[in-house]
Amino acid sequence: MGAILPSSRFLGRASVTYLTRRQSGPVSVLEAGAGTGAFTREIVLRLYPGDSFDVVEINPKLMAYLKQRFHYETQFRTQGVNVQFINDDIRNISADYFYDYIILSLPLTNFPPLMVQEILDLMMKQLKPGGVFSYVKYIIVGRVRSLFSGSATKEQMKAKQEIIAAFANKYQVERKAVFLNVPPAWTYYWQKPIQ
Repeated sequence: MGAILPSSRFLGRASVTYLTRRQSGPVSVLEAGAGTGAFTREIVLRLYPGDSFDVVEINPKLMAYLKQRFHYETQFRTQGVNVQFINDDIRNISADYFYDYIILSLPLTNFPPLMVQEILDLMMKQLKPGGVFSYVKYIIVGRVRSLFSGSATKEQMKAKQEIIAAFANKYQVERKAVFLNVPPAWTYYWQKPIQ
């Protein structure tokens, strides 16, 4: 959604940087917008027995494809990991479950401002204290889109950026540029404070 080609393994690896740095003990992971599994594969490679992994994808065809990958591809094998496939809108996930890591594979800037606010509110609510949320944003796409857009689209883009910036000011701990992706992208990392 918004990409020219599927996300590269380099972008997938960047999205799981903090999961790679995990300390010890079981963790719970949510991937929102798994698509064809470019990030999913990188997540699975970093899971251990006792971990739980919720894979959310709204498109039923993509969800069926992902399930096949888990069944047939050795890179998607998850011995001892509790994997749950959720074929639904990310905004409908259970409000009673919390995650150590949330990886958002969806480009936030493709959604209307109210939806961006709703998704980010939910993601930060579902994140455990000390947990890390990561998402990607294409480096040049927004600037190009802005050059060729009318005033209404520019106002929407500005509103989305203001919403994202408000969350980033509160939670952002790091960002990385990934140039080995088409298009190149930033990976952002936000951490919920331990209270």
